[in-house]
Amino acid sequence: MNRLLVSSLALAMAATTAVGFAADDVKSGLQLGEKAGYFVVRDVTGPNKDKSLCYR
Repeated sequence: MNRLLVSSLALAMAATTAVGFAADDVKSGLQLGEKAGYFVVRDVTGPNKDKSLCYR
């Protein structure tokens, strides 16, 4: 039982480390020079309360 636990823990640590190195290439959000597209929101306060608004 103890060997199984230690082996499982070692495998989990190795997999977590491998995922951490693979995640270095991931880019999040807009990159330099890219423009954001439009998005629609539902206003819940203020003069436009309960209206859908399009932001560009």
